[in-house]
Amino acid sequence: MRPKAAPCPKKPNPLESQVDNDAHANGWSARNQQFLSYFLSRFGQRRTIPVTSVLIAISAGVGIGAVVHHAVSEAAMTVRLVLSMVAGVAGLAVVRRKLAFDYAQQSAATALAGGLLHANRDCLKVLATDGKMLRVSEHGAMLMEAESPEQLAGADWLDFWTGEDRTAAEQALAGALSGKSASFTGSCATTKGRIKWWNSTLTPVTGDDGAVAALLCASEDVTQQSELLKTLRERDELMHEMELHVRLVFYSYSSHFERCHHVSAGVESVFGLTPEELSNRPSAWLELVVPEDLEPLLAEMRRIATEVAEGRCEYRIRRPDGCVRWIRSTAYPVCDSSANVVRIVGVSEDITLEQERLAALEHLAHTDGLTGLANRSALIRHMKTLCRQNVAFALMFVDLDRFKVLNDTLGHTAADRLLQDIARVIQGALPPDACVARLGGDEFAVIVKGDSDKVSLATLAQSLLNLFSSDVRKDHAAPFVTASIGISIFPEHGREHDALLTSADIAMYAAKKGGRNGFRFADEASSDVLGDFELERNLPTALASNQFVLHFQGIHEPASLAVKGVEALVRWNHPARGLVAPGSFIPILEESGFIVEVGAWVVDAALAQLAVWQAAGSKELSMSVNVSARQLRDDALVAIVDQALRKHRVPPRCLQIELTESALMENPTLAQATLMALKRVGVRIAIDDFGTGYSSLRYLADFSPDIVKIDLSFTARLGRDAAATSIVRGIIQMSHELGIEVTAEGVETNQQLHALRDAGCDYVQGYFLTKPTNAGNLVHCESFAPAFAAGATSSCSD
Repeated sequence: MRPKAAPCPKKPNPLESQVDNDAHANGWSARNQQFLSYFLSRFGQRRTIPVTSVLIAISAGVGIGAVVHHAVSEAAMTVRLVLSMVAGVAGLAVVRRKLAFDYAQQSAATALAGGLLHANRDCLKVLATDGKMLRVSEHGAMLMEAESPEQLAGADWLDFWTGEDRTAAEQALAGALSGKSASFTGSCATTKGRIKWWNSTLTPVTGDDGAVAALLCASEDVTQQSELLKTLRERDELMHEMELHVRLVFYSYSSHFERCHHVSAGVESVFGLTPEELSNRPSAWLELVVPEDLEPLLAEMRRIATEVAEGRCEYRIRRPDGCVRWIRSTAYPVCDSSANVVRIVGVSEDITLEQERLAALEHLAHTDGLTGLANRSALIRHMKTLCRQNVAFALMFVDLDRFKVLNDTLGHTAADRLLQDIARVIQGALPPDACVARLGGDEFAVIVKGDSDKVSLATLAQSLLNLFSSDVRKDHAAPFVTASIGISIFPEHGREHDALLTSADIAMYAAKKGGRNGFRFADEASSDVLGDFELERNLPTALASNQFVLHFQGIHEPASLAVKGVEALVRWNHPARGLVAPGSFIPILEESGFIVEVGAWVVDAALAQLAVWQAAGSKELSMSVNVSARQLRDDALVAIVDQALRKHRVPPRCLQIELTESALMENPTLAQATLMALKRVGVRIAIDDFGTGYSSLRYLADFSPDIVKIDLSFTARLGRDAAATSIVRGIIQMSHELGIEVTAEGVETNQQLHALRDAGCDYVQGYFLTKPTNAGNLVHCESFAPAFAAGATSSCSD
């Protein structure tokens, strides 16, 4: 839709305007008359007079001749005839010429009007003085979407206009009726209701007396132009709003940034400069760039101009208000047909929030969320930098002793507070330039730069250990904390970060193996500690690749030596080290928590083997499986046992769960609840290593076990230590009075066997009877073969 013309800023004098308009009109009229005269004369020269005009001319000639003949009646007949003929011919010629000229003029005018109408693309209308449409051109009817010009004949031209457009139309009509041409722009609907925009000009048609006889209205269809103008205006308004409100700066500079062609209004919000300032001083924005970022920015600008390639740069500016902001500018060179850079266009944006988020993410990525210390990633990055710069430093691995027990006893919330306290203690005890990191769980690491003196490092390590037992326990209710520290030194123990980490880790394990609450240097770590370290690294794949196996040891009736049950003992068949003893890897399993998964596998594999033996005839054979303190704390233990019993269809009474007194001591309430749940499943409970704890008698009352197993330390002294013999007899007698059966472990001599038999012990177990071995070897043992052939009879009885 084409907009109406805006009013002039200064209204002209009406009298002066009228004089000017009349002068222009007179000039146009004179030139138009010359054009028409030329066309009519040229067009009329080649026109042939029609027959009707010839007959009229002949008639006129005859009439003139007759008049002359009558007028000279007194003359001689011959003279009269001659004069009549001459007069007739002359009249014929004159009339014929006049008629031919008039016809030529009319034909030329008609042809000119037809040509003009055909060439004209306006909607031409002839209006009566009252505004009625007398006639519409064919093309005009088409523009108005009428079926024919006749459809519009007689319609009131003013009725097509509404609102302000009708007012303009009325004013134009009044002006034309006063004898002056008038124009206006407005919109009206076609006969089919479609809105179109028109530029209309009304021209008066006057008679000989100068009065306006009719009006000629020429309306140009400018709908497309108006819609295009509207679209462009809306686009300009949108771009203007975007420039005002979006924090982006659109710019166009000369090929080497020496002149600013255009910059959007967003430059004020981003740079704090006005477009006028940049027009006057194109380099004003460069003066805001912080010094350390200026040279890289200028280098990128030069590269863009010389290489004719787009570029991007991120830099900081200090705005006129003193605020420092991050800016990202992207530039694109524009070339002419000869590949010469004619200008640089691009966009700049404020990315301060983005940089702040990246900095926050960087901080999170390299910071421990619990303590606020650096994390493993930050530690490794710092070590790589120091190694690359060849700066001497020492690395300390600090691992809290038995923290898993503290965590399970205190609860996660209290344990987290304890870790935070320890982090503060470590930071407070170290030099300001030391890097302290929490690697995860209860592991910390310290980097001390510029100090490779082992004496001073030992003093520092010992002071840390002392602080753990003093500052951490300012609140006497806090737990007693100790730690083991491993120390490696650059470059003595490695020139790469991974070698130093491994060395410190091995040294820390050596400190733990040496009794905990101490420190070791990397060169003091023994080879067996390295072996334990490697075992822990191999644990995750051991179970997945079936490296764990079960060995079994028989449990016998003392008198007949009949096999009543077997105890399942886990072994690790390491691919490189062969069969690993339980004492080497069980503590690692418990420390890492991997004992839960391995323990579940032991239960399943042991019951699977028991099902095979029972299917072969040993229906009443029982299976004993050891459960650690870590397994006892796991909520899934009861479900694991129940599922394995159902899976292998083993009677629950044939499974005996063995727990140590230390496992029960960690959390008696939880242990009692778990044991009651296991008893409801139907399995039997045995207390292993009985007599070595501090509350053995109490457990007999609280947990009501089915069996107690006398620790081998008592069995070993039977027959040579009267006190030990009395203790064993007392345990057996007291247990029987409580309805509890007794198994003695560690029977290695015939004398021990007879002593236990005389004391009334229910079952015996030890190397003197059978050694632990795999299932295939067990059934072929000399003492086992008769038992398996005959079948066990009583160990699973209710």
